[in-house]
Amino acid sequence: MTTNNHTAEYHDAAHHVPTRFWHVEPDGRVQCDVCPRFCRLNEGQRGMCFVRMRENDQVVLTTYGRSSGFCVDPIEKKPLNHFLPGTPVLSFGTAGCNLACKFCQNWDISKSREIDTLADDASPEGIANAAARTGCSSVAFTYNDPTIFLEYANDVADACHEIGLKTVAVTAGYICPDARREFFRHVDAANVDLKAFTEDFYRKVTASELAPVLETIEYLTHETNVWVELTTLLILGSTTRIPRSTR
Repeated sequence: MTTNNHTAEYHDAAHHVPTRFWHVEPDGRVQCDVCPRFCRLNEGQRGMCFVRMRENDQVVLTTYGRSSGFCVDPIEKKPLNHFLPGTPVLSFGTAGCNLACKFCQNWDISKSREIDTLADDASPEGIANAAARTGCSSVAFTYNDPTIFLEYANDVADACHEIGLKTVAVTAGYICPDARREFFRHVDAANVDLKAFTEDFYRKVTASELAPVLETIEYLTHETNVWVELTTLLILGSTTRIPRSTR
């Protein structure tokens, strides 16, 4: 699924950075391989996430170094209950998302198509230093899914680790294996939003799939040292019933 770049025409080379996870299709389109949507892009088109775009015959991230805002939160608000309990975390996100959840609580950020949503310039080092100045023990990639801005998130994580801070990913886990390995090797803890327990729910309500999310959870718990906690939003009649086959 793709979108033409008709809204908010914007080009700032400082915020457009090359990415790794893409390839050229036989028909000349460029396929993004970050998530299982596999958006196939003509020149100037953006993927469904809005922030990954074909530019000069490659996929670029268009929101590097720009944030939709910052907040110092208790780590339990992420929510993480058993990772650095009782400590503050600096939270930030960008714009866009690779899911389309009908119940999204951050829709004004995750589904924004206005570049003005990204009000704050923020270098990786600037974010790490701001976290240290405000007494935070960690930085969280949240508000929208960090998998879609993984190049930016990874550089922020590296800057944090340089000064002894931890990093947290709040994610839906909808990501392909190669990108998954690259992203999570920079992360210390993750809260994976397991939105429901059936493919039917994922298709109809989030416009995505359950299987890749389960693969992410399995990968994190069995193949990494990332601290993992799961969250499921309870929606009466939808996520309050767990099918016997998934218990």
